[in-house]
Amino acid sequence: VYKRQGEVMTATMVGDIPVTGEQLICGACHRRSGLGSSEGQEVVPAITGELLYKPLRLPTSKPPLAPELRPAYNDTSLKAAIRNGVAADGEALSAFMPRYNMKDEELEILLDYLKSLPTYTTPGITDEVVHFATIVTDGVSPATRKAMEDVLHTFISQKNTETRNESQRAAQAPWHKEWVFKPYRKWALHVWELHGEQQSWGDQLRAYYSEQPVFAVLNGVAAGSWAPIHTFCEAERVPCLFPTTDLPVINEADFYPLYLSKGMTLEASAIEHHLTADGSAVQAVVQVSRAGDARSTAATQALQSLIEDREGRVENVILEVDQQADDAFWKHVIEAANGNALILWLDAADLESFWAVASASKPLQRIYLSAALFDSNDYSGIPTSLREHLYFIHTHELPSKLTRLLARSTGWLRSRRIYAPDEKEVQANAYFALKMAGGGLKHIRGFFNREYFIERIEHMVDNANYTSVYPHISLAPKQRFVSKGYYIAQLDSSDNERMKAVTDWLVPGTE
Repeated sequence: VYKRQGEVMTATMVGDIPVTGEQLICGACHRRSGLGSSEGQEVVPAITGELLYKPLRLPTSKPPLAPELRPAYNDTSLKAAIRNGVAADGEALSAFMPRYNMKDEELEILLDYLKSLPTYTTPGITDEVVHFATIVTDGVSPATRKAMEDVLHTFISQKNTETRNESQRAAQAPWHKEWVFKPYRKWALHVWELHGEQQSWGDQLRAYYSEQPVFAVLNGVAAGSWAPIHTFCEAERVPCLFPTTDLPVINEADFYPLYLSKGMTLEASAIEHHLTADGSAVQAVVQVSRAGDARSTAATQALQSLIEDREGRVENVILEVDQQADDAFWKHVIEAANGNALILWLDAADLESFWAVASASKPLQRIYLSAALFDSNDYSGIPTSLREHLYFIHTHELPSKLTRLLARSTGWLRSRRIYAPDEKEVQANAYFALKMAGGGLKHIRGFFNREYFIERIEHMVDNANYTSVYPHISLAPKQRFVSKGYYIAQLDSSDNERMKAVTDWLVPGTE
C-alpha cells in the first residue's frame, strides 16, 4: 500500500526522516506473505491479522507457557502502531518502522487487508502429508529421467524413513511441545508427465493439479522451453524450485518459479560482454544455429538482440540436418566470418566436418562454442591450429573442478547406488532442489504459506553449503536466478583435454 487516489503516501522514520510509499512499500520488509523477515540483527515481524490480533508468545520446552511479549492488537492499537509507531504494549516500535500519515478511512481499508492475509495452510498440505510434484516432458531421454527421479524418490524415501517417529510425535505432542512436532509432515512425490505439443501442457498441468494439488514443484526437466510450466505455476501460485532447463522464462517480476541460471540467454550475454569488454576489433558476428533446436535458436535470438542494441551487425546462418558434412556450407560460413566473430550454437556431432574445413582456411579471429550445447569432453577432433582462437562459454564450474564441488552429492548418490556419472548435472540439480525445499520447510515452522516458503529459500541460498554445479550462488527478493555468472575458457595448451578459465567468474551488468 503506497498510494491513495493516485497520490503517493508519505511517512517519517528514524525520528524525523521523511520517506514516501514508493521508497518503503510494506511488502519490501514484511514481504509478500506478510510473515516478516530479518536483516542482520533487525527482525521484521509478521503482520497477518491472524497473528497481530493474538498475544505474541515465545515457544518454550518447559511449562508454564512463556510470558507475553506483547498483548494482542485491536483495531485502535494497530492504527496507533501504523500512524504513531506505538506497539500494543505501549512501547515504541523500531525506528526503522515508518510512521505513516494516513486517514482513519485509509487505515480501515489497510486493516481489512491485513486481516485477509493467509497465515497457514495452502493447497497440497494435509495434517500428515506435504505433496510435491516433479515434471518430465516428452523428448527427455530415459537416462536423464531415471537419473533425476532416482534422486527425488531416494531422498524422499530416506527422509520419511529417518523421521518415521515424528508422525507419532506430531499426533501425540504434549501441549508445551506442539510448536516443535505439529508442523511435521511426510513428503509425497507425484511425477507429472507432459506429452504432445507445448500448447497442451497447460491443460495437462491443470488436470494433474485438480486431481491432486501440490504445495510445490521440485526440480523437473523438459525438452524445450520451460515457459508453459512457468505460466502455470505463476497463475496457480505454486512454487517451482530449480528445474533443470537452459530455457527458463526471463521475467524477474514473476514470483513463484525459481531457476538455477538464465541458461542460453546468459551464454549470449557472456559472448556479447567478452566481445566488448576488451575493445575487440571484431566488427560483426556470424552465428550458426541448428534448425529446429530450441536452445540453439533461443541463444541466437538473444545474442542478435544484444549485438543490435549496440548497433553491431549480425548474420545468422541455419544448419539444416543434412548439411553437417557439407564442405560448401562450412566454406560459406568461414568466408562470412573472416575478420568477424563466429559463434557456433551447435553440438559436437554437428561440428565434425567444420574442423577440417576451418583448419585448411585462413585462421578465424574468434570462435565461440557453448559448453552446454557442445556437451562433450572429447576435444581430440579440434585442430591445434584453431585452439588459440577458440573460446568456450561455461555458465557452471569447469569440468576439472566439478569433482570437488559435487563431493557432497556424489558421495550420497554413490552410497545409495544411484550415481549416474553421465548425468551428474541433472542429479546435482535435483539434489540441490531437495536440500533447498527441506531447509525451507524447516524454517517456516508449520506456517504452510507458499509465499513464506519461497521467502525463506531466498534467505537461505547465500549460506548454502551445497551449490550444485555452480561455483557461486546467491538470491534476494526480486531475483529469480541463483547463478548469474560465467567463465570464458579455452583448451589448456599444456593439456589438450583440459579446460582453463581465461576470465574470472563474471556477472553481466556488474562491471
